[in-house]
Amino acid sequence: MDRKNREKEMASILLSALHIEIFSTEDIVKGFVMLLETAEDTALDILDASNELALFLARAVMDDVLVPLNLEEIGSNLPTNCSGSETVRMARSLITARHAGERILRRWVGGTGWPVEDAKDKIQKLLEEYESGGVVTEACQCIRDLGMPFFNHEVVKKALVMAMEKKNDRMLDLLQECSSEGLITVYQMTKGFPRIRDGLDDLALDIPNANEKFRFYVDHAQKKGWLLPSFDSSAVQALK
Repeated sequence: MDRKNREKEMASILLSALHIEIFSTEDIVKGFVMLLETAEDTALDILDASNELALFLARAVMDDVLVPLNLEEIGSNLPTNCSGSETVRMARSLITARHAGERILRRWVGGTGWPVEDAKDKIQKLLEEYESGGVVTEACQCIRDLGMPFFNHEVVKKALVMAMEKKNDRMLDLLQECSSEGLITVYQMTKGFPRIRDGLDDLALDIPNANEKFRFYVDHAQKKGWLLPSFDSSAVQALK
């Protein structure tokens, strides 16, 4: 927080890269609680600490490092009238504001754009092209050309959602090829699946059998060796 925008942007990208593979969501929640508990002391050296912390929280939500419900969890661990609680409220306002995504993602990079946000668009387009009749090897090459292996969990997430929506399993063939080539590691696969699990309630509004399909994907990925063995039991339990 006491560095320039470039370092703040790098810190946010680092959190996104380390999430799940190194740091669990619980680790990150606890880290933010610790920061917010000492926010008043931090403000003695960094006058804008409260605003910067709110931005880091909002950015974590935009990057899918946290979900909005985690902000409630963080807030519940803080005294009601402390400055940390106000920072959490500020973060909620940031993510619910009009055009919140673009404003938050560009906050520290000016008009140059955010590379990971650009990657999201490219991933969506390459998956749509593959789903409409593209070749699996070409789709894999497009993923490779992105040059962002730490962000391949986004490919997993979008591919599984598209498989649910299109009601076919063509995307599973792509993930199989990505796994076979070592293009998407088991850790990135395992990072992508819980992002689907955590959003199943919302997905089920548009895809009635989302829970059933997700259980199928978990079983399939386990059999193919895409997911870490520890994921299966936690995923099934979360769906009961």
